[in-house]
Amino acid sequence: MSRDTSRVLATGLAAGLAGYATVVLFFAAANLIAGRSPFYTAALLGSAMFYGVRTPAQVTVAAGPVLAYNMVHMFVFLGLGFFAAAMIQLAERHPVARYAVLVALLFVAGHVFGALIVFTHGLVTGVEIWTIGAATVAAAAVMLLVLLARHPVLRAGLRTLPLGSE
Repeated sequence: MSRDTSRVLATGLAAGLAGYATVVLFFAAANLIAGRSPFYTAALLGSAMFYGVRTPAQVTVAAGPVLAYNMVHMFVFLGLGFFAAAMIQLAERHPVARYAVLVALLFVAGHVFGALIVFTHGLVTGVEIWTIGAATVAAAAVMLLVLLARHPVLRAGLRTLPLGSE
C-alpha cells in the first residue's frame, strides 16, 4: 500500500470516527437532558429503519435497534471521512482542484443532510429536525478540525486565502 493511500485511510478513519462520536455524544446528552435513555434516538431510528416502527410510542430501547442503527451510522461516517480525506489530499496535490474539491465536499454535505431530513421526516416524530441539524454541524466541525490537524498544507493554504478586497 502506498504512503498516500495509508495517509488517506488513517485520516479518513480518524475524521469519520470523530464525526460519529460527536453525533453519538450529542444525542446521548440531548436525550439525557430530555429525561430519556441516552440510547433513545438510536433505538428510535434503528427501530424505524430495521423493525418498521412508525411512532415514538412503539419504541423500546433495546440492543438490537441501537446496535443496528449505530452500525449503519458508523459506516456512513467512515465513508464521509474517507471521502473528505481523499478530496483534501487531491486538493493538496493539485492546487487548481481546490475549488472543485470544496464544491464537491459542500455538495456531499448538503445531500447527506438532505437525506437525513427526508428519511426521518414523517417516519418518526421523536427526533426534531433542529437536533439533527445541530448534530450534523457539530460533527462537520469536529471532522474539519481533525482534517486540518492532519493536513498542514491545507492549514497553510487557508491562512493565505484572500478573504476580501483591501
